[in-house]
Amino acid sequence: MEKGKTIIEGFGLKRYYQRGSETVKAVDGIDIVIRSGEMVSVLGPSGSGKTTLVHLLSCLDAPTGGSLLVEGVSVEGLSEDELAGVRRKTMGFVFQKFYLLPTLTVAENVELPLLFLRKQPDRAATMEVLGQVGLEDRAEHLPNELSGGQMQRAAIARGLIINPRLLIADEPTGNLDSENSKSIFDLFGHLVRDKGISILVTTHNLSLGRLANRVITLQDGKVVKEDRF
Repeated sequence: MEKGKTIIEGFGLKRYYQRGSETVKAVDGIDIVIRSGEMVSVLGPSGSGKTTLVHLLSCLDAPTGGSLLVEGVSVEGLSEDELAGVRRKTMGFVFQKFYLLPTLTVAENVELPLLFLRKQPDRAATMEVLGQVGLEDRAEHLPNELSGGQMQRAAIARGLIINPRLLIADEPTGNLDSENSKSIFDLFGHLVRDKGISILVTTHNLSLGRLANRVITLQDGKVVKEDRF
């Protein structure tokens, strides 16, 4: 994809819900653009709206206000099956928890999304993705034979196997120590620079967040600052 091309655009995004008599404004009128070939960090304390925003941008939740376009097409009114198709076409996902199946090898865990898409896994392509995350020598290992950092790298490879335009990582270093956390963000930077993928990552860690091209800081569901590096 051409660098700088818009992947996701959100205009006036809102996500409100009721908690008793209180209206919680988890996301409160956010404008955001994610372009190809960039890494964007979303920072903010717990309760600032980071995860809710990511769920809106990844079509896992519907906004209560505003509009969302994915590759120039509005997703408003799409069915759940159609939204799933948008995700499969455009996005890969990485989570704080690794969600690796313990009885499958690393390679088999990486190939799982292909099975859900009814695509035949290509072991050569799997090994190429594992090489991108530095795990080609762990392909036949089980998850319990990996370190925490290696397990997250395997989860990242699983997100990359479908060749997404955008990798969405929600608190991907939340279960890792500082050294492994830094290595994961270094890997993200490599994927952006050398592979042209875009990455949207949420984190509590300011120093890690600043390794991105752009840093969006949230507070009380609003963007309070945006920095470019």
